[in-house]
Amino acid sequence: MLPRSLLAFGLGMLCSWAALAASIAAELPVDRIAVRNLPAATPYRLYLNDAAFPHIIDGKLLIIDGASLKLEGMVGTAYVAHTALSPDRSEIYVATTYYARLNRGERFDQIDVYDALTLKLKTEIALPGKRALALAYKGLIRSSANGRFIFVQNATPASSVSIVDRSAGKFVTEVATPGCWAIYTPASVSDRFSSLCGDGTMLTVVLDDKGNVVGRKKSAAFFDPDDDALFVSGERIGDRYYFASFKGHLQPVDIGGDVALAAPRWSLLAAADAKGRWRPGGYQLMAVHERSGMLYVGMHRNGAEGSHKNPADEIWTYDLASGKRIARSPAAGTTTLAVTQGAAPRLLAFDGTKAMLNAYNATPQQGRMKFLASGGPFGETPTLMDTQ
Repeated sequence: MLPRSLLAFGLGMLCSWAALAASIAAELPVDRIAVRNLPAATPYRLYLNDAAFPHIIDGKLLIIDGASLKLEGMVGTAYVAHTALSPDRSEIYVATTYYARLNRGERFDQIDVYDALTLKLKTEIALPGKRALALAYKGLIRSSANGRFIFVQNATPASSVSIVDRSAGKFVTEVATPGCWAIYTPASVSDRFSSLCGDGTMLTVVLDDKGNVVGRKKSAAFFDPDDDALFVSGERIGDRYYFASFKGHLQPVDIGGDVALAAPRWSLLAAADAKGRWRPGGYQLMAVHERSGMLYVGMHRNGAEGSHKNPADEIWTYDLASGKRIARSPAAGTTTLAVTQGAAPRLLAFDGTKAMLNAYNATPQQGRMKFLASGGPFGETPTLMDTQ
């Protein structure tokens, strides 16, 4: 048994510590979890969609300062989400899927709409449980030019598109698009979308002011999907999209009218490039700077059947007005490209082999782009980037 004096000392110390703890607890403010506003957006802001394969039910959208290559914020995107920005860049759209038991149970598909400044959730818009559970590409969710409609790619595996009225905050209808994949919207009108089809054509669907279908027409065939298929990751200037083919051609298509109109395609390759078997490759393999009309394409050597997802060895820059290559720049490991718009553009290239983000002066000098900086690593398995 402890002596009385030692027991009294111990009780006294315990009371002292308890009083001190109570005093400290009273002085410290209660922690409150909040969402901090992002800094004011600049043209260099980058949105990086990461499906996070090692824990795929918990994907994320990283918001990165493309000038400093520092992380600014993050939005949770759940299971294999597809993301897009509103036309005015004030909202982030996340088409995603939740399950009642995390990875099983009842399925819930929806669009989560976030404020692009505060990153706070603004609203949730329910979707049919048909959203395509596929790698993130630009064409799997898009907005109409005026922001009225949001289009979401479905696959059951039958292909269709969900039409969502953003202003009303509700799903409108589902449009069957058999044999066609991905969504392309023009800049001049907001009542239509197009989709690239496996028979070498393009489907255009016209809507009324409520989002219901009033017309649908297919174009004439303009590519051979068996001999030289097109990548679905097209890049837009106005109403015109540019698609690279697996064998190295560039195919322009105008989608502003009731029927898509293909312009003559041209080769990205010179004779020496063809001998070296250079081909386009990657996930988001092209980017375009609208004001200058410069196109950037990730290219790999020794291309062959099945190499279309290979990381780039170089990035080739083209002047779309003349169709001429004006630069080729080293860029080993590049899988995803994005370019900032406006003056002094930067090309941002994600190295899928190292998870690093590389920045270049997008205006080439003396036949190549100047490397500026590298940052990261960022994410785990990103395939999609978008800029402010």
